Amino acid sequence: MEERILKMSSVILAGMITAALVVLSQFSVVNRKEAKREQMSDLQMLAFYTEQAEKKEDITFRQQLRLELPPDMTEDEVIIKNDYVKQLVTIQIPGVEKDYFSKHPLLGRSDSIDDLYMEKGVIEITLDAVYEVKSAVEEGYLYVDFLTPQQVYDKVIVIDAGHGGGAPGAIKQGIMEKDINLAIVLQLKELLEQCDRNIGVYYTRTEDINPTFEHRAQLGGKAKANLYISVHSNSTTDGQMSEYNGTEVMYDETKDKEGRSSKHLAQICLEEVTELTGSKNNGLTHGNGIYIIRNNEVPAALIETGFMTNQTELNKLVSSEYQELMAQGIYNAIMRALDEGY
Repeated sequence: MEERILKMSSVILAGMITAALVVLSQFSVVNRKEAKREQMSDLQMLAFYTEQAEKKEDITFRQQLRLELPPDMTEDEVIIKNDYVKQLVTIQIPGVEKDYFSKHPLLGRSDSIDDLYMEKGVIEITLDAVYEVKSAVEEGYLYVDFLTPQQVYDKVIVIDAGHGGGAPGAIKQGIMEKDINLAIVLQLKELLEQCDRNIGVYYTRTEDINPTFEHRAQLGGKAKANLYISVHSNSTTDGQMSEYNGTEVMYDETKDKEGRSSKHLAQICLEEVTELTGSKNNGLTHGNGIYIIRNNEVPAALIETGFMTNQTELNKLVSSEYQELMAQGIYNAIMRALDEGY
């Protein structure tokens, strides 16, 4: 009898040990999966969750990304910002908890996405080029797609207001070059917004900030722009006031000089600006030594609108009427360049 009980106890104990090992094994697998998941980047998590979702349901959708929104959230409550200069798209989902994106994961394709970062209520998407964001909310889901500028516009241009922020440029009589450059570009922006042609315009800055040279230079290539124009104000080498005045335009002398070249674009800018403003034509200047010209992937011209070291010209450059004339001259140059095939 005792021997029988002992055998039964041994069988039961063996079964319990086996069951425990199975549970521990499953627990270990879950832990390994969780650990592996924690080691993934958010971009890898996008692929992981999408793969898992595809195994459970049909998640086919035409847009690139899909996110389930909190109940009753409308499209107006979702905030989407697109920093073209840095190619950074930020999506803000107000009022969600820290673990929301693990419970309601972002799904879709990583095409065109260089990096992805998600934290409480915020998704940051670093793209590989400039894209326009197209979004829609349908049946509780936010759908996001990325369109190239060429899918949206007939022509694409980049406008750069030189200097900015902690880089004032030349300073004369308390007047900073960065402010003159920006004022002209903002006048130009108004003209371009009134234009009835389907032109996409990307600005390196429209406020008092100082994007890096790299960010400024790469914007033309990232947007696959037709042309790039940078607006500056000139001064003498020694910074002393003088009689020297006029407008000159810089171009990349090392690149093709025929056809839709940097040089031809510079010539168009020089002719149109001096003709409209009456500024002295100082000709074209080699500009390969300038970072944003040398490192630009598209035809680029840097316009030195006038000399801050000439009192008469400085008085003009700070005048809103003259800034408007200068902006109109640049606008005319852009339209002419586009008409000539840029």
